[in-house]
Amino acid sequence: MRTVGGIIAAANKCVAYPMKKVGSISLIQRIVLTYKKAGIWPIVVITGFEEPEIKSDLAREDAIFIINKDYENPPLIDSYKIGLKYLLGKCNRVLLTPVNVPMFNYTTVLEMIETKDEIVIPSYNMHGGHPLLIDSLHIPSILSYDGENGLKGAIDSLGAPITWLNVNDKGVTCSVKDEDKLEELLTSHNDSLFQPALTINIRKEKVFLDSRLRLLLELIDDNDSVNGACKRMSLSLSKAWDMINELEKSLGYEIVLRRRGGAREGRTQLSPKGREFMDNYDQFYSAVNKYTWEQFKKYFVDKTSDDI
Repeated sequence: MRTVGGIIAAANKCVAYPMKKVGSISLIQRIVLTYKKAGIWPIVVITGFEEPEIKSDLAREDAIFIINKDYENPPLIDSYKIGLKYLLGKCNRVLLTPVNVPMFNYTTVLEMIETKDEIVIPSYNMHGGHPLLIDSLHIPSILSYDGENGLKGAIDSLGAPITWLNVNDKGVTCSVKDEDKLEELLTSHNDSLFQPALTINIRKEKVFLDSRLRLLLELIDDNDSVNGACKRMSLSLSKAWDMINELEKSLGYEIVLRRRGGAREGRTQLSPKGREFMDNYDQFYSAVNKYTWEQFKKYFVDKTSDDI
């Protein structure tokens, strides 16, 4: 089970602005990059309105997409429930944030995680903000909640202690509606996103494994379906099978077991060797990522800075 996953609610057609740019990137990409720097994964994006644009914008960020089909004006908690249902059993804790609050700092996320508390809400100048961190033990209760006041009502109904974490981060309370504050925070937030963009490919004559194929394999494992996996990422079914076939050709053994209806329509699972290969790749990636951050800090980060 992974440590902390993240949910970004971006479905609402009436009030969400996922593709609005702050600086040179969209609101939603800004949140994804903040989560990635804090080591949050998986990152689940609840789409609806502007789904194709969101998928295109985040195509190389290894996000997982789930559509809220009722996206005209759904309660925010409905989008969170979709993400929580997906992450149930996959993460120990989950971060929740609406897409319209994009300027919180990754150091705030790290402070929240370090508390180890069940429910954590960041606060700036006595005002609560985003993201919200919850322990996965509360997910079933939130999923079954059908009362008033949305997520707040669900959290209140838990009867669990809430940690209000005071942070020196104006971004936790900065909404997309406050254009002046967004502009005020832009430079400092861009600086906070300073991070290595690590890409690890494995090849012979051709590259046969990259991060997108690794994500595809994990989603196949979750969905028992290549088609289902493709719906969770910005990838066509034909391209997915081309990637899988190239991987199997290069490795010389079967990664995906095709059953009940053939390769393109039936139920699919990872083979035992496929799972072993994924485990080995994950350990390799973790080791390389750790070394990359050590060297990044050594060569690019001011040793007196508190940013890293």
